[in-house]
Amino acid sequence: MRPPVKRDSSPATADDIKMALLEAHYDQNHRGRLMAEEKKVFTPLRLRSHEAHDEEKMEYDDRYTEYIERLGLLPFITLVTRSTPAMNPCAITALVDRWRPETHTFHLGCGEMTVTLQDVSMILALPISGAPLCFSTNSKGWRDSMRSLIGCAPLVKDMPAGAPYTWISLRYKRCPELATKEVVQQYARAYVWYVISRTLFADSGGRNAPYMWLKALTSWDSKISWGTAALAYLYRQLDETCRRSDPQACIGGPLLLLSVWMWTRLLVGRPDVLPHDDWDEYGMRQCRPTWAFLYDKVEPYVGKTKTMYKYYSNEFDSLTPGMVNWEPYGKAENFARIYEFDLNPQCTAEAHLWRIQCPLICLYAVEYHLPQRVMTQFGLFQETPPEWKDTSIDLHR
Repeated sequence: MRPPVKRDSSPATADDIKMALLEAHYDQNHRGRLMAEEKKVFTPLRLRSHEAHDEEKMEYDDRYTEYIERLGLLPFITLVTRSTPAMNPCAITALVDRWRPETHTFHLGCGEMTVTLQDVSMILALPISGAPLCFSTNSKGWRDSMRSLIGCAPLVKDMPAGAPYTWISLRYKRCPELATKEVVQQYARAYVWYVISRTLFADSGGRNAPYMWLKALTSWDSKISWGTAALAYLYRQLDETCRRSDPQACIGGPLLLLSVWMWTRLLVGRPDVLPHDDWDEYGMRQCRPTWAFLYDKVEPYVGKTKTMYKYYSNEFDSLTPGMVNWEPYGKAENFARIYEFDLNPQCTAEAHLWRIQCPLICLYAVEYHLPQRVMTQFGLFQETPPEWKDTSIDLHR
């Protein structure tokens, strides 16, 4: 941690040390520091979030619904398999440059901001309560395990535990009409594995669905806290990506969450919204749209990459508190009120959990949820300095 700057010669106190937020461990390779102090020039990150609504690759079958609902993923699966808006790599990169692993917040001219469990609920409608997504990632015997879960496994030798997306889509594109209940469950499990690996837990590889996400689908009634897992995974992606300087550097995770969060709160990189298609909720309240439906269709990002990256960076540097929509979901009695459509009930069902201070767990990633640093986003008074919580370098190794 950098030593605190003192205006007098007195020794630094514990409180002074807490206020020195920039850890040398992170700062030495941080994109923001390298650009500001060493005048490094970077290119925008490559986005590793993929579409999951192409029925030419994977068809949804109504027989999957009961199993996906038991997982707690029906609202999310309905959302991302319908459509995904075009994302802006230059604006996302400029935002990532301002992420600090020490506080799990973006450090902006208008103050600190971050993605919280409130945003996870409103945008993705993922369950927050439940068991943490935590089990051994040891892949020994993964082919046998995969056969027991989805009926078969790739035969290629010396490949990482998992399967190529092309293999999954060819093998499980369409569930046979006369399939037994066991086979339907295998196809449903393969379908969910394909979707969450491409949209929620996308990694830097981009071609294979890791076996660990299939293992997470072993039981339909596991009651997993998918919301905390998704946010932990996003935080970990941000922690690592803000220190990547390779020209081919990329970012994965739930980038739909990050994009809609940015668009709803900030003008930087916000696209023009196009008229959306009608939403079919199939007579089920759990299939209603989330807040993300407001950006169902947007004008695709255009422009010269280097120019726009610099432009968005300058815009972020110029942000003032008055330029931020601190409470995009509404205030008091008007909270979550949308006149264009009926919001999915899961979006607000766990509002009592939105401000909890707790570790977020996603297998190997343990990240702290620190809403006390961004209370303005909840319409509350922000104490300065906020209550300190060490995010722990050891947890980020």
